[in-house]
Amino acid sequence: MPTPYRPDHFARLAATPLGQALWHWLHEPAHVQVMEVASYLRRPAVEALSPYLVADFGPNIGQNTTKQMIGHMIRQVLEHRGYHLDRNNVRIKRPDNVFFSGSAYRLPDPAFI
Repeated sequence: MPTPYRPDHFARLAATPLGQALWHWLHEPAHVQVMEVASYLRRPAVEALSPYLVADFGPNIGQNTTKQMIGHMIRQVLEHRGYHLDRNNVRIKRPDNVFFSGSAYRLPDPAFI
């Protein structure tokens, strides 16, 4: 069961069937693994998830507010798993990606825990 989503200013969109479906989708083990591998490679999780999001939700997933909410959701999913924000606005250069930029996350360095 996913943790509760704190939608902040995305409350309206998060309450829709799409918003609820995205939150559950992001918690599926395969999608969490994709986010963690992207984070390990110091790339934004949204970069690696983009083709799967389009395949499962269609091209309308590329609407700006929806993309912003997805990024907001990803942050909460990864923070719940112990990740911390590493870099904001990391440029995504793949022309077929619906995201132009995203945040990169990392696990804390075990030497500093």
